Amino acid sequence: MDPWFSLVLLTCSQLILCWYCYQLAAEKGYSKKLFAIAAILPVFSLTTLMLLLLLPDRRLEQRRVYFSQHRQRP
Repeated sequence: MDPWFSLVLLTCSQLILCWYCYQLAAEKGYSKKLFAIAAILPVFSLTTLMLLLLLPDRRLEQRRVYFSQHRQRP
């Protein structure tokens, strides 16, 4: 296999992982820039992804379920 092809595949996978970590950090309410920069580095990319998957959602209290006072009770 050509070394250039391996380098292109590594670059593409790192960019995709960086984009996914950016989206996940934005969804959970963490610093998008910090996690995207950490994910672009090959040494920290999988660690960053695992950290984001295990961290709790910071915006959980904003997504409370609305219970209507007119709902049916059993």
